[in-house]
Amino acid sequence: MAPFRLNRRTLLKGLGAAVALPTLEAMLNTHGTAYAAGGTIPKRFATFFFGNGVVLNKWVPTGTGANWQPSPALAPLAELKDYVNVVTGYMVKTPDRRGHHNGAAGMLSGYPFIEVPANGANYASKFGGPSVDQVAASMIAQGTTFPSIELAISKSIVRGEGPTLQYISHKGPDRPMPQELNPAALFNRIFGSFTPSDTTDPRNQLRSSVLDAVRDDVRRLEGRLGSADRARLDAHLTGISELRQQILALPPEYTSTCTQPTPITQTNTNVNGKEPLEAVSKAMSDLVAMAWACDLTRVASYMFSGSVNGTVFHMLGQTQGNHDLTHDSGKQNQVHDSVVWVVKQFAYLLQRLKATPEANGNLLDNSCILFTSDVCEGLAHSITDYPILVAGRAGGYLKYPGIHVRSTTRENTSDVLLTCLRAVGANVASVGADQGLSNTECAAIKA
Repeated sequence: MAPFRLNRRTLLKGLGAAVALPTLEAMLNTHGTAYAAGGTIPKRFATFFFGNGVVLNKWVPTGTGANWQPSPALAPLAELKDYVNVVTGYMVKTPDRRGHHNGAAGMLSGYPFIEVPANGANYASKFGGPSVDQVAASMIAQGTTFPSIELAISKSIVRGEGPTLQYISHKGPDRPMPQELNPAALFNRIFGSFTPSDTTDPRNQLRSSVLDAVRDDVRRLEGRLGSADRARLDAHLTGISELRQQILALPPEYTSTCTQPTPITQTNTNVNGKEPLEAVSKAMSDLVAMAWACDLTRVASYMFSGSVNGTVFHMLGQTQGNHDLTHDSGKQNQVHDSVVWVVKQFAYLLQRLKATPEANGNLLDNSCILFTSDVCEGLAHSITDYPILVAGRAGGYLKYPGIHVRSTTRENTSDVLLTCLRAVGANVASVGADQGLSNTECAAIKA
């Protein structure tokens, strides 16, 4: 009897609700390398950004090539070392006119920023061209529900110095992509299964769990799947349910801008004046993994903290904003501690992707995630030795196990952007413009 085959766009349906499926073996060819109905396993791309740079002597790993050893700042990635390529010694080539502005625009797009009226601020600017995530989205997002998703964790974002510092995703000079800071809202937008609880409404049971509505469809499908696919489907649906509970457990916020007749639950609300950074970061990472697993989107931008941010890493016992700390030579140990903590959150995202099966591997095998900042070291506003990580295998395009490549000639950071784009199937000839232009890949991190 011919094996059961399933279209990768199949949805579980019931009572007007629908839930997307992860990639199942029944959707794949006999080799597990492509969809049975045609098409290859999709590749995904994300930028993971944090503001104000690192402490370089605690960031750069010892050793180069495959024998590199995680530095103190990269220690949280020790168990994921094979999936991480470390690039150091590279320089943003766009003209160094204004520290954080130049670094953010140059590192994320390869284009020089454009100055705009400051309107009372010290300085203001906008991107000079599309950010690398939007270049990827324009080329690899066809057929997905969301061409890209934009999210942020810390609410301490500089909003008065133009779009360059306020956003990390841009379709062009005048098209910044606002990020979502609320995991519950993003979950609702992506999956359409989260609605506020109202115990007085008889429809509340359906609203509270869309999974109940598709239960009959689940049972019918399970009867036709193999054991591995049944386990994968169960884990996927359990993950949706658990994520919803995690989101509901975050501190709620009720907003006057809500247009619903009854209050809706908001998240990412300060608790005793402190941001719930870890809880929000983990929820957002779970959302990215789920959205990618369902192929609802293939591109994400993840702004953990913005340029010149005042984020307080209170869980480390810190009381000052991060940007102020970076400019105090006597408090660089605190800056380093905060970098380690951010890298730990990045490691959680990678672990979440690695733990999500897909075809003969996992999501991280088919993804490329660029991790970077807006300056090398905040103390000096330097742009000459950028902190860059390129994680994932991108379907075999990127070096595995990962290596540490250190440039001794200050090569162009745009080379790394071009490599990332081509790794996920965006076959562009070049990236950036003017001094930031690159048509040469970072060959060392290619498989």
